[in-house]
Amino acid sequence: MFRLNKDMEYALISLVEMSRQVDETLLSARELSKRYTIPYKLLALILQKLRGGGVLLAEMGPRGGYRLAREPGLIRLKQIIEAVRGDERIADCLTVDGHCVQDECGCTIKPLIQIFQDRWMDFVENTTLDKFLALEAGTSGK
Repeated sequence: MFRLNKDMEYALISLVEMSRQVDETLLSARELSKRYTIPYKLLALILQKLRGGGVLLAEMGPRGGYRLAREPGLIRLKQIIEAVRGDERIADCLTVDGHCVQDECGCTIKPLIQIFQDRWMDFVENTTLDKFLALEAGTSGK
């Protein structure tokens, strides 16, 4: 079930910061950790997950670090959630693809949960990293 926990918060903070880099400057986990007072080991793990999910590229070495794998407008919130959490369901009673696990149980809130799930999926599929930058800059990001 999705919830905006610390892992997601730290991932988004890091990705927005990387989005600000106009010249594809590499940012290390240590640098981001110090800048935003995020526990280093936790952030390093989150950045590795984002790399594994194809959201980030990494370069090793003393001057190594991370940068976005694509332009911010091509990185969807859904991809970030899947990389960090692996699951974007809004309720435990839904399968990963958003369907009720007990279709025949007569659940009275199933239609409402399905509406929430459908709207949530629309939001995460259509929200890109550049919208976070636009909101930060005070524009609508639409």
